[in-house]
Amino acid sequence: MRVWLQSGSRLASGLVFVLASVYCLLAFLPYTYFALIKFPAYSWMPWCAAHFAGIYFAAVLLWIAGAILVGGRNRAPLQRAGFLSIAVIVSAYLVRHPVLRDIGNNAAAFWWSLGMLVPLAGLAELDLAAPLNQGAHPKNEGQSACSFPAGIGGAMVVGLCYSLAAHVERFQMAGALSLGRTGVTLTVWTLVSHALVAIVGLGLVHGIAILASRLPHPRGARRLLLGLAVWGGLWILLSRTLNTMLSFGGWRAELYAASLGLALTIWGWAVVWPLLGWARRRAITGEVQKRSWHSTIAPVATLAASAAIVLLAPRAIGGSDWNGLLRNLLTCIFWIVAVVCVYTLWPKRRASYSAVQVLAMLLLGAGVYGGLRATEIFWSRALGSTDDEISLALTEYGGHDASFGMINSLLGNTRQETCGDLCRILREYTNVRDAHAVAEVHLTRDMVPTTGLRPNIFLFVIDSMRPDYLGAYNSKVDYTPNLDALARDGIVMHNAYTQYAGTSLSEPAIWAGATLLHAHYLQPFARVNSLDRMLKTDGYRRIVSRDEILSEILPPDPGITLLDADNKLWNELEIGSTLQQARTALDQAHGEQPIFFYTQPKNVHQFARNNVPSPSAAHWAERPGLNTRITYEVHWVDERLGEFVAYLKQRGLYDNSIIIVTSDHGDATGEFGRTSHSTSIWPETMRVPLIVRLPRQMREHLVYDDSRVASLTDITPTLYYLLGHTPIEANPLYGRPLFTKTRAELDSYPQRDLLLASDVRAVYGVLAQNGRYLYVTYDSPAQSYLFDLAADPNALRNLLNPSLKQSYDQEIIEHLHQIASFYGYQPGVDSLLAATSH
Repeated sequence: MRVWLQSGSRLASGLVFVLASVYCLLAFLPYTYFALIKFPAYSWMPWCAAHFAGIYFAAVLLWIAGAILVGGRNRAPLQRAGFLSIAVIVSAYLVRHPVLRDIGNNAAAFWWSLGMLVPLAGLAELDLAAPLNQGAHPKNEGQSACSFPAGIGGAMVVGLCYSLAAHVERFQMAGALSLGRTGVTLTVWTLVSHALVAIVGLGLVHGIAILASRLPHPRGARRLLLGLAVWGGLWILLSRTLNTMLSFGGWRAELYAASLGLALTIWGWAVVWPLLGWARRRAITGEVQKRSWHSTIAPVATLAASAAIVLLAPRAIGGSDWNGLLRNLLTCIFWIVAVVCVYTLWPKRRASYSAVQVLAMLLLGAGVYGGLRATEIFWSRALGSTDDEISLALTEYGGHDASFGMINSLLGNTRQETCGDLCRILREYTNVRDAHAVAEVHLTRDMVPTTGLRPNIFLFVIDSMRPDYLGAYNSKVDYTPNLDALARDGIVMHNAYTQYAGTSLSEPAIWAGATLLHAHYLQPFARVNSLDRMLKTDGYRRIVSRDEILSEILPPDPGITLLDADNKLWNELEIGSTLQQARTALDQAHGEQPIFFYTQPKNVHQFARNNVPSPSAAHWAERPGLNTRITYEVHWVDERLGEFVAYLKQRGLYDNSIIIVTSDHGDATGEFGRTSHSTSIWPETMRVPLIVRLPRQMREHLVYDDSRVASLTDITPTLYYLLGHTPIEANPLYGRPLFTKTRAELDSYPQRDLLLASDVRAVYGVLAQNGRYLYVTYDSPAQSYLFDLAADPNALRNLLNPSLKQSYDQEIIEHLHQIASFYGYQPGVDSLLAATSH
């Protein structure tokens, strides 16, 4: 029991230092600093940051106490006393200088991310400082390890469990089970891929054991070589993860990946070392002579429980998983559990292999897998008729089968291209640090108070709400009667898109009415804040729901009535509460001053946390093909908006009001193997609803084309036009008015390709030919796609060829250079310095 306590104490203590290191790294990266550190989604995060000095000291104390508990009082007492003294000093420093609480988005955060790993590596190394080679051992002992059948068996169990879970998930989404040739083909791919990974992994372990057995100290050499292999693997994996998820590359990324990989290797070995020693002692003393009934029941029960978790996890996690992080973590844990359980149950768990046998197994596995890959165009016709279609089908399936998705990427089977200069350019213009708003955005030349109508303006940006979840866009939807009524009384733009896949860039672009630098955030934002400039000029009373973005781009202003100013977390903004505050503010309004109201509630967001009853508590019925959580939350939003519209009519405010309902972006909910938003560009992420209700006396004099591509950057130019601030400047970075007085004037604002961008990574796209074609290019892994959305609205068939790729890449580069030129930004140079050097 004490051995388990020792490993448990090391596990818990090390977790503190790892999480602190990751926290500091997230503060260093601009997007995650604002999304997770400055405006956290969970209340425990700022609490832990504020009390980290005590947590740090407790972690060190717990580690040392665990070591002493097992009988290590006489082992390295001076070193442990030294560590404890250092911990006291560091804790005292952290009390006076609360680093995590006050951490900023600067270089210091990066160095702290490395510094937090030092105590973890030091404590672990202290307990592993004993000689690596203790006692004499037979030369062939190093060859004794997990047998190939046991390892492959464990991998096949993982593959079968995840394949079953994937088919169940697809059945739940589609409402029908259709295995057929497609299901069989995908299951075969899954099992073969899992078997190959097991063979390669075991081949590496046995190869190290064989090599170590030929060295003077086989046990020590085996541990050292295995540790180096694990470190190298973790280094590569972490580097790829940072690049893929956050476009974080360069020497800093490599240094952090190497440091964290080394710390995890040492920490992991320190955690499992006591357990390995305990198992070895039991074997030597004869405590384990034969298999008892409970030694069989325990691994079987553990495996069954773990498999049940795998099956239930997708439904339990739902949308609360950013970029599949939780599912991937769960997959890694299940791999470990399944392999250990099968290894325990296998009749001959350990075996010795010669170098020839290991090489033969590796060649056999690689040959079978390579042969299947080479002939997949023939036997994988159920997945597609071309290599590209098969690759997309496997990637889509990997979105449902997390284990296969990880293995498919690990084996290098995802589509990858040679990126070179293109990726370098994309990264240079992404996540621009300390961006200064040197240039000003002027949507019209002469900004003077309007002499025309000043209707009230109510702008609702419902975070993450997709158009196909509204009855105005989808005839199968039966739960949005109020928004549907508003659409019938207004205008529905059927071809509306956001230019940014996430809130932190999309919301500022709405207020600017223009394409912006990929920066979090341009400062001072007032220089580009076209919407606020118009509201001040025309004397609007501004009633604004305070969110994490507006806190950065709207400076304190006594002319703004702030709602939701009670220190809510950003994901707690709830439309019912906000609209109740809005009614109170409107009841207190007097005089002829028109009202501008803005809110961006998070009810539909995947990380929403509020007091709204759950779908199950409300006995909400499922809608086939739609995510139940989202349908319920959209219905809740619809009811609250319906109540607010009724209030406006009762107060006599409705007839003289512009009411706009839209969203900052959509969301991928797994129906095509794609999840979340912010990090990727897909139709379900970029399409948004856009419903505009105009006063009757205003609408009857206007023309529009609801089939033309509209973007969120068009909202503010449209408001300018409606209030008489014309003409709107024809700058390619500016939005255009959606309504004009004549068709000729509407056509004078020509259709243009939209530049699309991820919120986090160096991922860019082009929406061309009035929304027919969608081109997207990723920096890591480097891959590009072209979809014909007219024939393939869900973007499942890639039409790209080298000539088109070159053309679209050049267009993206031209867009980025145009934006940088306008805002005075030069890569590698502070934007303010770049502007003054012109």
